[in-house]
Amino acid sequence: MKYRLLGQVTLQHTKVVDIGGMKHRVLLACLLLSANRFRSIDDITESLWDCRPPKSSQNLIRLYVHQLRKRMGNSGADLMTSPGGYTLRVDPGELDLHVFETKTGHARALMATGDYESAAARFDSAFALWRAPFIFYTGSPSLDELHGPRLEDTAISAVEDHAETLLALGRWLPLTTRLRPLVERFPFRERLLGQYMLALHWSGRRVEALDVFQRLRSSLVSELGIEPSRELSALRQRIVCDDTDLAPPDVPLPALAMAGPAQPRRRVRTRQAGQGLQGALERQR
Repeated sequence: MKYRLLGQVTLQHTKVVDIGGMKHRVLLACLLLSANRFRSIDDITESLWDCRPPKSSQNLIRLYVHQLRKRMGNSGADLMTSPGGYTLRVDPGELDLHVFETKTGHARALMATGDYESAAARFDSAFALWRAPFIFYTGSPSLDELHGPRLEDTAISAVEDHAETLLALGRWLPLTTRLRPLVERFPFRERLLGQYMLALHWSGRRVEALDVFQRLRSSLVSELGIEPSRELSALRQRIVCDDTDLAPPDVPLPALAMAGPAQPRRRVRTRQAGQGLQGALERQR
């Protein structure tokens, strides 16, 4: 992996390369976010200085580009000058963001075929590139504001799909730890909260699962004047009633071992593997 955007912006060959100060880092991030596409000097100026560029901004950009090229070594030729701006050529597999999106796309395709085991492994491989809490930071307020929410949503959507595979495989116990900080950070993502509630319920922590719902409802009512979705409300009611149709899926012993030693004592009905939160919600219809 030559370029990294997920986490700290870095350039590496056999080892991490010192690309210079914050302006060089922001310049590289700006070019990577439009990899293989033209980036105008005006766009770069805004990324580097927001609304207060110095009078010498264009000369400074030329200097930063020159210095960045030198630090890029043989890859400096990939930073191409065009009239009015620059383009950074990035080959497949060289940018962690592209690889992350490719791996999660493959994982979703495997989910669609019902191959949850392979999908979970592909998600794990993707999350090795970008770890929780999935904060996107380049040092440029304009870049972070423009791209941060979209990229963070990309990561959390992948977390939700990954959680769905783990619930379907019977590996719900680790989710009670993994999802908690994300639920606190994204308190209105109902799919994420539903998965967290289900993982808690299946782990024998029904009171905590119901508390998650109550906190969401209180926030929605007080801040937005609305109620939780019909689907999440129905899930909450089924947890209250300890609905046996909401019991965990039957899974092989190795999967149960991965879920952890402490499993809830409840009647387990035989059902097709691969029915996590989505399956639970569909069975209420």
